[in-house]
Amino acid sequence: MRAYIKELSLYLPDNIVTNYDLEKKLDTNNDWIVTRTGINERRMAESDESSADMAIKAVYNLIKKGVSLEDVDAIIVATSTKAYSFPSTAGIIQKEFKIKNSCLSFDISAACAGYIYALNTATSLIESSECNKVLIIASEKCSDILNWGDRSTAILFGDGVSVALLEATEDNKGIISSDTGAESNEDILIIRGGGSVCPMTEENIDERPNTIQMIGPEVFKKAVTTFEHTISKTLKEANIDIKDLSLIITHQANTRIMSAVGKSLGLEFDKFYINIEKYGNTSAASVGIAFTEAYESGAIKSGDYVLLTAFGAGLTWGSTLIKF
Repeated sequence: MRAYIKELSLYLPDNIVTNYDLEKKLDTNNDWIVTRTGINERRMAESDESSADMAIKAVYNLIKKGVSLEDVDAIIVATSTKAYSFPSTAGIIQKEFKIKNSCLSFDISAACAGYIYALNTATSLIESSECNKVLIIASEKCSDILNWGDRSTAILFGDGVSVALLEATEDNKGIISSDTGAESNEDILIIRGGGSVCPMTEENIDERPNTIQMIGPEVFKKAVTTFEHTISKTLKEANIDIKDLSLIITHQANTRIMSAVGKSLGLEFDKFYINIEKYGNTSAASVGIAFTEAYESGAIKSGDYVLLTAFGAGLTWGSTLIKF
């Protein structure tokens, strides 16, 4: 039994924030941002629009494509910006769409690698015959965890949601290999406040410890070497040569990271699907948004080998190889 991606969808807030808008708030400018990141603009949710609200809209967009959620056996939500500490965002989705009570519902916290973690977990559930149909959602409202006084992080992130519905198949298409991993290294990319180590209090709220803190150069170096490792491992498991890939869809963090990964693997940059210029880094939703856009644009065709890969805080990483 193999996991097959039945349908994809996404949701992006209407509000577009350009680099020129950020020039009014931060000590930065459009040229500086574009040169160092490749980002021109990003989407921002409304103040009263939670990550759960956005996820619900993305799932309704999925239903509009003619799929049914009636027999969904599991819901997995990848998010670092969940609506509540509990209940899970997956539980909120289950209630909204009246999915059966026997459905397995839970959230995953794997930062920017969350979509891959959810996808690979769903695949394992299907391959083990535990589930026949799994809904995965990556929903992030990164605008809630940004320090708008820190130009090194505030320019990078945006909001959005990506959704995939997976089903069991006996066909030779679908997800054919995967890799996930983690390495404890909280010092270079972390949100220190809001958990039990550093609860939010009246004394520390002005310091904004509940926002992203990042040592950019260290993240860059670790991301490049980790991408190379996880991509190579996933391809080796499937006995597929990297030159046989039709498309690589990476987490959209920084065009310089993607360029460095391509050079280290001997790949032309046109093998990479890039949309960071429109959305910035949408954390867990990033890979899925790019994947959905590539699929809907016709960039992915029957018989293609497509590799999804991501790297995030934790540190976490993962890759998924799909045959269409």
